[in-house]
Amino acid sequence: YYSGSVRCEDEIHYSRILTWYQNYFNTHDKRDFGASLLIPIGFFSALRNLSDLSAGKIFVISGDKGSCNPDNFIGLSDPHIAVHGSFSLMVNFHAVNLYFLSRGGFALNATQEDTALQVNCYVLCGNKSTEDCISTMNGDIEMLNKKRKSQFPSLYHSYEEFINKFSPNDFFVIQKSLKEECVPSLASIVSLIKLSNWDPDIFFKFRDTILSKAPTAGPRLRNDLSHVTSKLWDHYYHLDNDKDIAFELGRLCYGLSLYQDALKYYEISVSIFGEHHVTHHNSGLCHFSLFEFHKASYFFNRALTLNPEYEKSITWLERVTKEMNST
Repeated sequence: YYSGSVRCEDEIHYSRILTWYQNYFNTHDKRDFGASLLIPIGFFSALRNLSDLSAGKIFVISGDKGSCNPDNFIGLSDPHIAVHGSFSLMVNFHAVNLYFLSRGGFALNATQEDTALQVNCYVLCGNKSTEDCISTMNGDIEMLNKKRKSQFPSLYHSYEEFINKFSPNDFFVIQKSLKEECVPSLASIVSLIKLSNWDPDIFFKFRDTILSKAPTAGPRLRNDLSHVTSKLWDHYYHLDNDKDIAFELGRLCYGLSLYQDALKYYEISVSIFGEHHVTHHNSGLCHFSLFEFHKASYFFNRALTLNPEYEKSITWLERVTKEMNST
């Protein structure tokens, strides 16, 4: 069924994969249950094309919802289809393991099965000889994989240290529980942001709690937050037009009385997302706090130009006008 969409070089590997599953699920303890599995033909085709560009040498990091355990495919059932704007299916990472093994490579697999995101690594070393794989693919593939990855001890230990010991899914579980299962303290949110390597998206998710608690935080925590803002912006990359990170960082700096920094972020917000009456109003508040009343008046007027009925700017414009008249 796949002959029309598979490169001729890969036909032997597909045959080995299907033969392995046929032998595995025909054992006496699994024969009566059948199996339902998907073979990621499109992924294999992409891997073949990419490896052709690099003389057969390739290192792949693949993260998705899936399984490396063939026992999870036991039983006859329709595949689960997740709908999320588009749609997706569970990845058969075990079949990917077999594909790399058949081509003379190896796999580094996540050990945690109960996870919404598995991150696995795959390596091809450019060895075009596959004769040694023909018999071993029908034998102990775990031993074959272990033998090959033992030749790359630094890669293996790095994967264990940075993926298996504490995986991206582990981080996701922690931040999700802080967001949904409790009322996190400001200190715990700062620690989470550090653990995320200053991910602006984590800041955005917890911005309401941060902004409400920052003005009353102690001096040490406020100092930590002042360092957080610059780190977050250093790691910002504009992807989502619904998340104005610069504007939220401006609000945080204002709450920390860092008015010049707040103005910088509001200016960036305007340059990326365009003018907004609230952004100009907040800039006016910063200038007012810096006793720059003429500049404050300019921004309050600018806000009212965009939204003549914005009551906060009306009130603050009256206030700053009195300050200017009294000086």
